Amino acid sequence: MNRRDFHRQAARAAALALGSTAFGARASSPPTADPPNRFWAQAFDSVPERHAPLEVAFDRPLPAPLRGTLWRNGPALMRRGDTRYGHWFDGDGMIHALRLRERALVHEARMVSTDKYRAEQSAGRFLRSAFGTAVPGSLPAATPDDINVGNISVLPLGDELLALWEAGSPWRIDPANLETLGRKTWSVESDRLSFSAHPRIDTDGTVWNFGYLTGSGKLALWRLRPDGSLAALRLIDAPNADMVHDFAITDRHLVFVLMPLRIDPQAPRDAAFIDRLRWREGEPSVLMLVDKDTLTVSHRFELPGMAFFHLGNAWREADSVVVQVMGMSSMQSLMDAIRTAMAGQPSQPLASTMIEVRASLREPRARLEATPMVGAEFPSWDPRHTGRPTRHLMGVAAGASLPAGAFGFNAVVRHDRATGRIDRHDLGAGMLADEHLFVPQPGAAEGEGWVLGTAHDRLADRTVLSVYRAQALADGPIGQAVLPRRLPPGLHGRFQPARA
Repeated sequence: MNRRDFHRQAARAAALALGSTAFGARASSPPTADPPNRFWAQAFDSVPERHAPLEVAFDRPLPAPLRGTLWRNGPALMRRGDTRYGHWFDGDGMIHALRLRERALVHEARMVSTDKYRAEQSAGRFLRSAFGTAVPGSLPAATPDDINVGNISVLPLGDELLALWEAGSPWRIDPANLETLGRKTWSVESDRLSFSAHPRIDTDGTVWNFGYLTGSGKLALWRLRPDGSLAALRLIDAPNADMVHDFAITDRHLVFVLMPLRIDPQAPRDAAFIDRLRWREGEPSVLMLVDKDTLTVSHRFELPGMAFFHLGNAWREADSVVVQVMGMSSMQSLMDAIRTAMAGQPSQPLASTMIEVRASLREPRARLEATPMVGAEFPSWDPRHTGRPTRHLMGVAAGASLPAGAFGFNAVVRHDRATGRIDRHDLGAGMLADEHLFVPQPGAAEGEGWVLGTAHDRLADRTVLSVYRAQALADGPIGQAVLPRRLPPGLHGRFQPARA
């Protein structure tokens, strides 16, 4: 499929999905006159160093499998002195613990005290340019950890919790009080080597991850044992590896989709990182499969150049590998929308389509198929089937009630691959949803369980945690707890069940 056919098919799928009302979408809330992105301009103001534990009640008792902790991470501190970051991805990270009990939710949060955070606390200003914001008088960054904000995701690992960033060291967090304990180091050789924010946990508990090393043409591949110890670490050659945000796994492979987005050696060194990258129009994306046993490349395929941040699940199917890609119209359009929203101005909606890529293991041929899952992001699936075939993919999307010009998501959605149907729940015009996660029901079939996550009531300055039945999203929440706190919009998290 060429690039023109790919986008034509994606547009047809989008029109089909947006034009349908057969999937139980809730009637949209009344429109509001509030400026659509005022929340984004104010959400990061006056963020404290720490939110002390606060207990609120659930309106209904929670099912026993949902008792545990929803860990969340995301940008929080956006201003020092006269400088305010202009991009959502830039703020210093804050870890949130949302501890779910039968009838209560206990929330607490704390800033991730990275080397960057402590140095800038001492200086009273931002010292270096960030992912999306150029800082006046920026100092050179000798290592990625010089700009590591620890703000993207979390990984419970043994008795530790790791705060993860795009391309630097993980930071150890005490799960009991959220205190930062220091950088995570597995060995002298691996110290400060990039460890991405999207590790994949295999069905046997093995943790796979990668790290990109901008300008090197290489990826670092990590394998951790279920107890968190280092089992293998290898550097491999990889094209288009200057920014790689996510990857996937099957039972036999690590799966990379590498965009034609590469560093421009002529770009100013003090520019924002994303502004130093150039999209190579007309060049392909590369689908690369790495053998798990040898950590060597086994297959490579060329795909139409497509932008994305996140992949869904991946699996082997007969003699092919299938991977779900949350494809976007362009990287630049997303960056522009984020910066516009952070300035409080109306932005363009996210034009995205979930694409299934099917690559043959017998010949160098790959086929792309657009799905009806459009305008969606932050994919989530049954973690018991990571790397195995899954029928259901959950995410958040722009609901019908989202005000024109508003950036973000206000609907929870589920795509059923077997029927092509989309089930959804629209939260209403005044709500903005964070990533929602699927939690399986023990002993039940794939895709049966719950979806839970936080959303921001941008008019009432409060945060709501909601729980849905995964197979009945359109019925609305089966339980909610309201926090009288305006939490900054986050990025990723994980649910950790309570220990028996």
